Amino acid sequence: MGIFSRKRRVSTEGLRLDQSWDDPALDAAYAAVRAGDDLSAGLGLLKASPISTDLRAIRMTGLANAAIGRSEHLELRLQALPGDPELLVWLAQTLVFEAWEVRTAQRAVNVSSQQFATFHDILRTANDVITAAIDAAPDDATPWCPLQWVALGLQFSARDKELVFANSVARQPDSYLVHARQVQILAPKWTRGPVEDLLRFGRDTAYKTQPYRALGTGILSLVLAEAIVDIAQDQTRPQAERDARLQSLILDRRDMLLDARANWWRPGHQPEPADIEAHQAAAYTLRLLSRPELAMEHAAHTKGRVSFNPWAMSAEGHDALTGFATAVADKMRL
Repeated sequence: MGIFSRKRRVSTEGLRLDQSWDDPALDAAYAAVRAGDDLSAGLGLLKASPISTDLRAIRMTGLANAAIGRSEHLELRLQALPGDPELLVWLAQTLVFEAWEVRTAQRAVNVSSQQFATFHDILRTANDVITAAIDAAPDDATPWCPLQWVALGLQFSARDKELVFANSVARQPDSYLVHARQVQILAPKWTRGPVEDLLRFGRDTAYKTQPYRALGTGILSLVLAEAIVDIAQDQTRPQAERDARLQSLILDRRDMLLDARANWWRPGHQPEPADIEAHQAAAYTLRLLSRPELAMEHAAHTKGRVSFNPWAMSAEGHDALTGFATAVADKMRL
């Protein structure tokens, strides 16, 4: 079974990486932070974003992505505004992103001891900032998003990781980003745990999602993508066994994903901040499940905004933009 795109030259002009939102105000603030301009636009945008909402979480993540390499600027601003909840959560997520830039997304065997030491040092600092952010805004789910990545990177116990997730959803039960990050917490590539735990999480999330909401489709899509890649790359099993497991997974879960999609993408759906993230995931996974026409429909709704995960799973040198562009050029066929 062909899981990955074949290599070819395609244009990625006009695509934006890890800017998966339809939010002009965030676009403007993101550009200002990237350019090294004053942080006020980003800070003001966060303060205007209601707590415990996907809008706030996505804006926080986008601004943190823009501030990678500039965490010192946020620290200086925090000295002038000590205890500011928006600055604290922005700084926390930026530090987490900077830490993972050092570590890279490679398997542990390909990461040096010096990289790991720096990675852990930055994450411990981020953990302290997150604690302050939670104290500053105890009802807000947003600080718990970067804490999930800290829990993964610092190898919290399974129980403590679950407590982080539980505290997140207690504040915002339908948080898209919290659930998306929990997919990574449970992914076998990080935990070496059974893929069944991950699949159960995707199923449960899809079942509990309310009609017209993007959560179930997006999270189940991410879960299936991780599971398919994990099985396909499992070198401990013979190829014939891997192929059989993939076929079984696809047959068992394809209808579940189509049902989740029908629950979300139907007349009466109102746009929500997580839509583009969900379209990313649905396009990628429907392609793997041999539904290219539906995959193309969702790809069109991404508006050229490409998420590193899941598109970096393609065999394009971990180039998410090229993976997406190639799939679109091939009309989402494998």
